[in-house]
Formats: sequence, structure tokens, C-alpha cells
Amino acid sequence: MKVKKVLSIKRHKQFTKDFSHAKMSEKHFGKFIVYIAKLLQSEPLPPEALDHALEGNWSGFREFHISGDLLVIYMFDEQTLNLIRLGSHSELFS
Repeated sequence: MKVKKVLSIKRHKQFTKDFSHAKMSEKHFGKFIVYIAKLLQSEPLPPEALDHALEGNWSGFREFHISGDLLVIYMFDEQTLNLIRLGSHSELFS
């Protein structure tokens, strides 16, 4: 049996602020928890999450969608999942 390596998680200060202001439905909060659990176990996210690498100023970071316009920006650093930002496209990229 192969044992999965579980990563640690770090919430950056801005992510914590974003999260406290986010208006997430119970359904979207559930998706968020499932997606984070998958990332912590180094599992791929489902296609509906639209997980992809970012470019330009955000090169080196990744993004996934909780819903149409609710995104999480994150990155991996050694054995840590770093949660960087949470918000809409306009909040994060304007």
C-alpha cells in the first residue's frame, strides 16, 4: 500500500483577510474544503476547478475556481501549500 505524503498548509495574511470577507454559500465552502484536502494530499483537482498556472506578475502561482468568479490563488513551497488570495477576478487581478 502506497502512503500519501500530506503537505502542511499556510494561510498568508491577505488570504486570511480575504476569507473573512468572502461570502461563500455552504455548497461553495464544501467545495473549498474538498479542493484543499485534495491539494494537501497531492491529488489533482477535478476539471470543474479549472486549476491552472498563472502568468505575468503571478508567475509561479496557481489558481483554482470554487465557483464561476470565486478563485483561490495558491502555490507550493517545498512541503507546504501556501494559500495566497481568495476573491473574484476583479478583486485579485485589477
